[in-house]
Amino acid sequence: MVSIDINSSLLWQIANFLVLMVALNYLLYKPIRGMLAKRAEKMAQLNGEITASKEGAKSKEEELESRRVEARRQGMATAEELKAEGRAKEREVIEAATKEMEQTVAKVRAEIQAEIGQARDELKEQVQSFGKELAQKILGRSIQ
Repeated sequence: MVSIDINSSLLWQIANFLVLMVALNYLLYKPIRGMLAKRAEKMAQLNGEITASKEGAKSKEEELESRRVEARRQGMATAEELKAEGRAKEREVIEAATKEMEQTVAKVRAEIQAEIGQARDELKEQVQSFGKELAQKILGRSIQ
């Protein structure tokens, strides 16, 4: 069987173990824990920045959406104004064309009436001369 003797070598091993633990603590564990703490701190900072960026992006998205809606509303209003102006201009053009047409029609009617009157006068003169000629032919003699 194995027997364990407690002697000075055990004390040296305990002392070496404690010195090794202290040395490892200062040389290895504390720097690693420090790096892990810095890493956790950096991760927390980055998570905070990510959250802030998400909130900023969301607020900018909402702002852009509201600006887009406002721009669309203004565009619709402008389109309606332009349509109304177009309708008004259309009415003005139609009224002007109607007035011009009425003036032209009145002028043409006046010209036609004048031509009709002139044609009647000419026909009256021709009727008298035809009547005279006809009477001369029927009577067989000259009428003065």
